[in-house]
Amino acid sequence: MTERTSPMPFPFDIRLRLLRCILPARGAAPAALMVMVSCMPAAFGQQEDDARFSNWNKIETAAETRAFKDAVTAGGFDAAARGYLEQIALPQLALEANRPTIERIRKRMREYLLAGISDAKTLDEASKTFLAFMGALAANGEADPVARVNAMLLIGELQGQDRRPWPPAAPVLAAAAVNPDLPKAVRVAAVVGLGRHVDGARGQAEAQQRLMPIVMPVVRTILAAAKGADQPPEIEWSAARCLAMLPALGPLPAEPAAEVVRILGDTMCAVNVRVRAAAALGLAAGADSKIDAAAAIRGIEAVGIDGLDRDVAAADRILLERQFGGGADQMPGGMPPGMPPPGFGPGFMPGGGTAPGFSASPDGFTDPSLQPPVEQLIPREVCRRAAWRLNALADAILTEDRKRGLSTLLPEPDRPPAEKLAQRLRRAAIELDATPEDPVLRQILEELKPAPAPAPDAAGEAEAPAAAASGAESQ
Repeated sequence: MTERTSPMPFPFDIRLRLLRCILPARGAAPAALMVMVSCMPAAFGQQEDDARFSNWNKIETAAETRAFKDAVTAGGFDAAARGYLEQIALPQLALEANRPTIERIRKRMREYLLAGISDAKTLDEASKTFLAFMGALAANGEADPVARVNAMLLIGELQGQDRRPWPPAAPVLAAAAVNPDLPKAVRVAAVVGLGRHVDGARGQAEAQQRLMPIVMPVVRTILAAAKGADQPPEIEWSAARCLAMLPALGPLPAEPAAEVVRILGDTMCAVNVRVRAAAALGLAAGADSKIDAAAAIRGIEAVGIDGLDRDVAAADRILLERQFGGGADQMPGGMPPGMPPPGFGPGFMPGGGTAPGFSASPDGFTDPSLQPPVEQLIPREVCRRAAWRLNALADAILTEDRKRGLSTLLPEPDRPPAEKLAQRLRRAAIELDATPEDPVLRQILEELKPAPAPAPDAAGEAEAPAAAASGAESQ
């Protein structure tokens, strides 16, 4: 009995030419032909270990790739072309050899394999293959996490012929963004792609209307999860990104507007998320949003003060820890850094007297150039972040062109105080951005804090009964 052996598979470019000869010009492949084609990918399985396809650079120069590009450029996408994508090109995203340059390869896949397709139907079919393959890779729990994240990012980067995000990808991204079975990093990647779709719909009523029922449930789900303190960074980022999407979707409906107002007033939420909530209200809230604009403006003022207050409190904690916590940067005996030991100063010599070039002074520090500089306990980056926050809050109340903002929803007599608040916040932002220093931030905080209620005048209170008594006596 002779052993049966599998025939040597034809090279891909020859198979492609054979298929194109027997396929009808515009029709679907007969069933028998599809069965034959379904047997061919067995050769693709062998090609996964083929040294010719060991990394992406070899893919671009392969004869199979040239055959695929010739076919799709001519306006055809058949089973052989689909097999090439599924078995040769797209698996490259998960290969270990491509890991150091996976971001570049992800972008190159779309640009090299899809961007040159001019026929709408061909591009649609090829994009569907990308979508199905990358969706499966992103959901594969055994795949490398980096590959899963990049697969989801690639779904969000798919484009139509108009170079705008490819509409069929939006529902897939929306489902992934709120899928608890997916890793958080993959869900964040889905939010990134969904945000790209929303940004692409900006100013297009038809696209906004199409995306609204897809995106809004995702936004509400993510915002509902952003409750309480100490949220993971990915939750805070996703909530902030969802809030940034809202203005691009058009006027804010009442239900999501109420959720945004809740975020604005939630002191347990991260400050940046609350700032994004204010910005969303300022740009997208209208009469149909049914919000209390005056209360929202008061909430915006509170967010600005709260953010600065937290920055100052964090710096004060650092100072206390250095002074009383026995840190490594503390002098022996608990003295603050930069303070000389008793009996020693920059101008004093051990045992008394002054060093040449110094003159004595009561505090022992006679040369100002040797005084330790005031330490920047609030980093410059934190100051600049505070400046961004203040400017965003000012725009939420009233933009510089005075065309948008919550103050435009107020009755005319109630607008001046809100507009003055916007001006104060904007001036503070400009000042802090120009001079991002600890004392400037602290001074701005003091200026923005509301004046304390006047304390009862004890003398006045005492005079009032006396006056009443004298009046009674005169009667």
